[in-house]
Amino acid sequence: MTEKESEKEEKGSSDELEVINHELNKDFLETTTFHGLVMAYHASNTPEKIFWISACTIGFGLLVSQIFLLLSRYSTHPINTIVTRHYADELSFPAVTLCNFNSFKASYIAANNITESQVRYFREMFNVVPSYFKLNRSQAEVQQLDAWIDSLDIMQFVTDAAFTCEETIRFCQFSGEVFDCCAEALPVLTGHGLCWTLGVRTHSNGTRYSRFAQYFQSSDAGLSAWVNVHSEDYTDFYIPGSTQDQGIRINFHLPHSPTTVDTDGYAVPPGVHTYAYLDVTKYISLRSDNWGDCVNFPLPHYNVYSYEACVNNIIASEIWDQCHCRLIFQLGDTPTCKPKDMITCVQPFASDQSGVVRLLESMRGLEVPSNYVVFQLAKEQSTQVHS
Repeated sequence: MTEKESEKEEKGSSDELEVINHELNKDFLETTTFHGLVMAYHASNTPEKIFWISACTIGFGLLVSQIFLLLSRYSTHPINTIVTRHYADELSFPAVTLCNFNSFKASYIAANNITESQVRYFREMFNVVPSYFKLNRSQAEVQQLDAWIDSLDIMQFVTDAAFTCEETIRFCQFSGEVFDCCAEALPVLTGHGLCWTLGVRTHSNGTRYSRFAQYFQSSDAGLSAWVNVHSEDYTDFYIPGSTQDQGIRINFHLPHSPTTVDTDGYAVPPGVHTYAYLDVTKYISLRSDNWGDCVNFPLPHYNVYSYEACVNNIIASEIWDQCHCRLIFQLGDTPTCKPKDMITCVQPFASDQSGVVRLLESMRGLEVPSNYVVFQLAKEQSTQVHS
């Protein structure tokens, strides 16, 4: 092979590589998602091509500068959140609400010649969910029961039929200090009937506050109470809406907040010594304005705003709109929902999907107070009482 032939072959190979590279670059520029390069490649004139090349160059430069700034900031190890721990000298003890699972004493029922049907019918006033009471009941029997209900002083009957504070809470002490439980216990109606709240005092303006403060962590530094559930005086028939269990139900809550023992309480069986340890979580909003609006619902029966009080008022308002009465355990001076109101109106409304949706819609957007405390049961253990 001559020298000229060799140069010609090398030139041919070089031209072939240039064609391949050109085709590859063309294919890349036509299919890439880097839209600036695509626009520059398809530019119809030189100024347009210069504009798109400049835009791509500036964008790439900004990208590099942002990466550099982020890496520089990361290398300084900046701190965005600082967590500090403050130990309080004391903690306000929560209010404690105690409920006996049995709403009516068997001895009272027998002494007053009250029938099983009358007790079951009266208990409907506490049942928001539907029961099976109306099954196999004649219209005449229901009319007789309605007449009996109308003849009662309802609140007096609830008080007389339930266990008194003295019968229920036999001994109390806080941090070794013995005190008269029932001299300060507040009666409160719930879905379990008549209950008692301990550890609360009331200012002259009606605002409730905690009676106790705890200074160190110990089972002996908190509240101790001896409770008699009177198992021997339980009704021997099942009452819809109540329970066949024996014992008490306990709920811890803020003094100014209504108890949620129906949903957040925990049960303690008879014959045991139970230790309950609480976790206290306090939420403080960074907002400076004063929270407390309960949407469009006023809080006429609560001096201090709380989420639970707001929910109670919304439920009361919805039931009033639907049934023109008030649940027996809700605050207010409007007429109390009697068993026939519960069975024919309240229970169908509470079980109907549209009624539940309406309640949820009313509760949407409720304000959580700026200072909000949650008590959660962290640990609970029980031991058998020595007899």
